[in-house]
Amino acid sequence: MKKLIYSSLIAVLLLTFCQKSAIAQDDEKIYNFVSIKNPPTYPGGLQAFYKFLGANIKYPEMAAKNNVQGKVLVSFVVEKDGSLTDIKIERSLGSGTDEETIRVLKLSRNWNPGIEDAKPVRVKYNIPVKFALAGGKANANTTNTVKSTDAVVEDNTVYNFVSMENPPKYPGGLDKLYKFLGENIKYPTEAKENKIQGKVLASFTVLKDGALADIKVERKLGYGTDEEAVRVLKLSKKWEPGLQNGKPVNVKYNIPISFNLAK
Repeated sequence: MKKLIYSSLIAVLLLTFCQKSAIAQDDEKIYNFVSIKNPPTYPGGLQAFYKFLGANIKYPEMAAKNNVQGKVLVSFVVEKDGSLTDIKIERSLGSGTDEETIRVLKLSRNWNPGIEDAKPVRVKYNIPVKFALAGGKANANTTNTVKSTDAVVEDNTVYNFVSMENPPKYPGGLDKLYKFLGENIKYPTEAKENKIQGKVLASFTVLKDGALADIKVERKLGYGTDEEAVRVLKLSKKWEPGLQNGKPVNVKYNIPISFNLAK
């Protein structure tokens, strides 16, 4: 009888420990900002963030001397309190630009944290930081200076939205986009019968005129959900196109679309 009691007690303790461990792991989960409905934002938006960078970045002497120009791609984690941690260089430019990027990001004010299920969560964020020489001289006041040219070239490049200062936007923002999706998506019968829930990761290109093209499913959920995600995205109104150097460009965009059965 005592052995049975002890065994039951151990089983309860193990179950409690496992539950607490699972909660702790979920609490420390790091989301990717492209897969979260409410990603973190800098107070005032990206324009304000780039203004902050421009006001604080000092062009490295070595980079200016060697005429080094280009972009540093940096990643960081926006914590639940909005602070930035784990700042890393994902694509290096060198000559002191990487170190300068990290130095200035450490000066950043707290962001508005990402929200998942109405709670702040940890989110990994990627952003490009541009270093450009104005008129052949280091520009210490801005990171978005672009040399002008008299040549007019049609830019048909398809940019990635995570590498842009001015990515495309759905009219009214992400909340309006998800409202549009929620009002138009019809839960596939096959998915409903098999109690399929989860996210479809879709990609598409926002053209210069704001229309969506090349709609694809990057990560499938199946049971008709992939086809439904594509169908509804084709109904979307035109977006505000992404801008590069003040001009509209083609931009590839990724978005997660959730399918959840009402309890």
